[in-house]
Amino acid sequence: MRIFIIVILCCVLKINLWAQTDHLISKNYYSFSLVNGLNSNTTKVENGEKNPENALSVAHGLNFHYTRVFNPKFSLAAGLGFGFLPINLKVKSFEDFEGTDVFQRGYYSRVNFKGFSRLELLASYHQKINDKFELKYSLGSGLIHYGGYEFSSSGGFQDSTGQYKNIYDVNIKFNNRFKPFVSFGLETNKKLKNKDLVSLKLSYDLSFSTAYTGTYSIYDGNSTGQYLNKGNFLNLSLGYTITGNKKSERLKELQVLNKVDSRTAKKLLKKENRFINPQSSFLAISGGIGVGGTKVSKDPNGILMKYGYPSFLPRISYEKGIKSNFYWELGIHSQLFWNVTKFSFNKYESYRSGVFYAAQLSGGGIYRWILNNNYNVINIHSGVTFGFHTKRNSENGLYSSASGGMNGSINGNPVVFNYYEVSSIKSNILTSLYLGFSKDFRIVNNFYLSLSYRQQFGLYKVFESTYNYNGLNIPTTIGAKTKITGSSKDFLIGFKIKL
Repeated sequence: MRIFIIVILCCVLKINLWAQTDHLISKNYYSFSLVNGLNSNTTKVENGEKNPENALSVAHGLNFHYTRVFNPKFSLAAGLGFGFLPINLKVKSFEDFEGTDVFQRGYYSRVNFKGFSRLELLASYHQKINDKFELKYSLGSGLIHYGGYEFSSSGGFQDSTGQYKNIYDVNIKFNNRFKPFVSFGLETNKKLKNKDLVSLKLSYDLSFSTAYTGTYSIYDGNSTGQYLNKGNFLNLSLGYTITGNKKSERLKELQVLNKVDSRTAKKLLKKENRFINPQSSFLAISGGIGVGGTKVSKDPNGILMKYGYPSFLPRISYEKGIKSNFYWELGIHSQLFWNVTKFSFNKYESYRSGVFYAAQLSGGGIYRWILNNNYNVINIHSGVTFGFHTKRNSENGLYSSASGGMNGSINGNPVVFNYYEVSSIKSNILTSLYLGFSKDFRIVNNFYLSLSYRQQFGLYKVFESTYNYNGLNIPTTIGAKTKITGSSKDFLIGFKIKL
């Protein structure tokens, strides 16, 4: 019994000594991480000899973890995450058939994203390297949920004789169940001056159930089979961990220096933390959607409609104070622009195809509206954006062509309509002005959650589509036009670090 009591006292003493040590991690902390994961679809031939390629895709996600550290070597974490799983349709050109690489021109033109959520529990072993770095080995399991989503897609083209040839027809279904997985990870953590952590993690998620199952038919039905995704991911994550150690130390200092109670000290600390030095600089990493618009430039009958379609938009930006509340900013982002066809008589349907994926560099100024108590109300952004893409027209001077129509009814009214469209690249350079607003929410120390909206105004035409159409009891119309100028409405959420 005496030996047992001695052992308990030694354990308590060891824990207290560890708690007083400036260790790399605290007992309770919260982590946010941006995740990119490699994923691949799988196919199985049932009839014919050909099948779609097992194409690699990149899933994008955001994870949140709460971690409880039991001793310097061991911790447990609970995580919640959200992401987007790509459905990548990749069919090779074969004999007289064009492939999706020719028909849709690139990765983001083929990919369709499906949202998912995930829960996980992780056990981790910590290996201290030095006072600033440690390695962490993780093993865990969880559940991932894709919902009951159904997806169907097909594509084709007209050959030189005018005959329509179907390239692919894919039908996919998610079964709306929670799917179990196990996770293996290796992570490196670096302690910052504010005692928070920045991390880089490589992990692998092994699923015990397919993400989706479906069927495919390619080359006018000459080959058919199963189309599925096993739900495995190889992930690379960039994370930030909030420890709260610096806040606790500063509260004690304010109480002693100002001879106040803890409540008053918290108010003083809040005002102090809100203060932003006029010469401060920020680094921001964000992601969201950019709604690129197709504008109508010529249509005497009002049949064509202006319309935008969203795509994933990642962005990195840097801000530097000039004086008072004025800053300059530089940023880089990329975005897929769609060619969207939408008709006024059928407002609930549209037809789209990805045109080009543009890299864009922007620069301008920021005004921060800050009150006397250091509260940052909102940030106002304005500037100019320059972008480029690498798409080219074919030898005949055209990028693509399409035709279609409708012979049916809408709301009980008969509709007969046919159209033919040809499109061409007009420029590989995009130039636009932007005006935007953002709001930063301080999470801890120099780490912020940032929400932003930006309207980009394209200055000139980079892509044009010309339509010939007839029907609807109007004269046959030749030469109606739509254009893409680089205009976009951007909605972003991300993290910002004050450097």
